[in-house]
Amino acid sequence: MRAAQITRFGDWQAVKVADVPVPVPRASEVLVRVAASSINSVDVSHREGQLKILTGRRIPQGLGIDLVGTVESVGTAVRGFSPGERVWGIRAGASGMKNETGLTADFAVVDARRLSRAPESLGDVEAASLVVGGYTALRALKDVARLQPGERVLIRGGTGGVGSAAIQIAAALGARVAVLASASTDRIVRDLGAIDFFDYSTATPASVGKVDVLMDTVGTGLLSWRRTLAPNGRMVGVAFDSLAGLASIGVSSVFASRRIQTFAGQPPAGSLEALGEFLDANGIRGLVHAIYPIEEIAEAHRVFSAGRVRGKIVITAAS
Repeated sequence: MRAAQITRFGDWQAVKVADVPVPVPRASEVLVRVAASSINSVDVSHREGQLKILTGRRIPQGLGIDLVGTVESVGTAVRGFSPGERVWGIRAGASGMKNETGLTADFAVVDARRLSRAPESLGDVEAASLVVGGYTALRALKDVARLQPGERVLIRGGTGGVGSAAIQIAAALGARVAVLASASTDRIVRDLGAIDFFDYSTATPASVGKVDVLMDTVGTGLLSWRRTLAPNGRMVGVAFDSLAGLASIGVSSVFASRRIQTFAGQPPAGSLEALGEFLDANGIRGLVHAIYPIEEIAEAHRVFSAGRVRGKIVITAAS
């Protein structure tokens, strides 16, 4: 089968497609015939070697942390999944990235706890564009920030995979959505449900005004943008440009009353099922920038790294 790999740490040219054996599921795992996967920021960090302290230096290593597909077979201890069922899943964390195959492949194995049935309202490509971004946005806004109807929320970075999902999810939760993004994306974010738009190149915390919730998908200037929070405001950061970004969270938790919250790691059990139900119930759609077959994944990484991607780049795999 075909599998996307990095054969060295570096730029997009380090990405190759290898012919590898179909993985065999362990007792608690499900073998999935992959229809689509997507490129996430963590894939770029992985490819560039920024995660070597977690993944180790042994290569090749597989790429891809999400998938949509159909169950091919199940491990001996798996209950609740049967061959032919359409599923989606996430395999995040360093342990998965150390493998020679990730989830961008013709077939992939995923722990059954990290899978759920895919949302019925979305096709494979659109579902792949929403599995990571949708999970991240829903957890940040609903579970961590506890966004309430009528509150004003600012989404900083509204046209990426997470931000474009967050706009729609926040609107579905009854919030008044403000977005900070590139001036050229004004129409895009308004079509997704934003009420207020601010050009990131000219906006300041003062010009944006007070917000009840700030969801940051950019990772820079966290302490500065925290000033937009109203009394009892909540801020959730889901991206970090550097160790300085992580340090900002630590500083806020020790020295400030308005702590910057975050989360990481594998989705808790049941999260993807809840996400699928939420997307189906609220008619939320994926924003897809481009679709590439797995053979062209290196080019897809080049486009992703060049920036100005609106939504997600999706990789299609087995036919």
